Amino acid sequence: MKIVVTEAMPTQSAEASTTEANIPQVVLITGAKSQLAQALLRVAADIGELALNSIANTSTNISANTGAPLKLYALSRSQLDITDAANIAAVFAQYRPSWVINCAAYNAVDAAEHDAIEAHRVNALGPELLAQQCLLSGARLLHVSSDYVFGGHTVCDSAHAAERAVCDARESGVEQHQNPDLASNSNPNPNQVHLPRPFVELDAPEPLSAYGTSKLLGEQRVVAVLGDCATIVRTSWLYGQDGHNFVKTMLNLMRTQPSLQVIADQIGCPTWSDALARVMWQLVVQQCSGVFHYSAQGQCSWYEFACEIQRQALALHLLSLPVVIQPITSADYAKQALNRGISLAKRPSYSVLNSGKLRSTLVTHNALLMPELIEWQDWCQQLNCMLRQLS
Repeated sequence: MKIVVTEAMPTQSAEASTTEANIPQVVLITGAKSQLAQALLRVAADIGELALNSIANTSTNISANTGAPLKLYALSRSQLDITDAANIAAVFAQYRPSWVINCAAYNAVDAAEHDAIEAHRVNALGPELLAQQCLLSGARLLHVSSDYVFGGHTVCDSAHAAERAVCDARESGVEQHQNPDLASNSNPNPNQVHLPRPFVELDAPEPLSAYGTSKLLGEQRVVAVLGDCATIVRTSWLYGQDGHNFVKTMLNLMRTQPSLQVIADQIGCPTWSDALARVMWQLVVQQCSGVFHYSAQGQCSWYEFACEIQRQALALHLLSLPVVIQPITSADYAKQALNRGISLAKRPSYSVLNSGKLRSTLVTHNALLMPELIEWQDWCQQLNCMLRQLS
């Protein structure tokens, strides 16, 4: 995949027809200043040859499955407000996108409890307006969602036990050849609650917070408008070189505090934004649609994540001295926050995502996608790649 990033003239691209194989198809990225949008730009530049790079006006050529290159424009909120239908229509008329990647989101989980209207406006109304304009123009939409649409437990019923078995096999890299009927018979009680297992796309969402509810509504509204043409990727515990995230916060605290308390009873999977960006570009290039889960492999608690951050940061000389990291329960952490006048949103105790469907889809479309790529490696390995970028 060759990518060339050059200074763009959007008025020129707007005049071009995307029906000809040699004419670039336009991809718009919303929320240009977000860590994921920055990762999408960085991955595009890393894969190809970087020329003149501008955040507000970045053009990227990617060889698409259709034979036509893709030209990328990342737009900030001041350029594209996804909650403003008139603004969206004007931007679409100017750029005439073939794809829109929605990285704009309200991600303040705790603040959303007291600002649910704004969270709903950005996370539910915004994606719906984008989807409506995509439907009118014939563009495709890739919308990013969250593991927080789930409530922390998985219920495996006979309706999708076979799908669970197949996804488990995909996640482990093992092909599944058994009779699906046998898989469904392995769960005689349709209401049985199992020990936590990574969530698959068919698991019923059950958000616990205003943020999770707004993200789920965004998904539902996109699907209601675009149906089978919608592309939705749920991800978890995202971190990267840009923006505010857990890894950067921990590094700052470890440099300034003698000890830390970190929650030990919430289990998920940290995901590097650059790895997510790579699979998202694959979905666009291969013209895939559907609901997908993506995270790194494995799982951990926030406490285990913090300990691994410190271990690797010390080895890479990003930290000079270790600090004491103490595990704490979610309940005790919330009580301490409340004593400081801070009310925390309820988070799922378990929100690990099974990426088997996505991995299988991309391998099917692209025989060169190998399991040893960083996209499919353990969260510790992804963390190491990110920290090396900082060292």
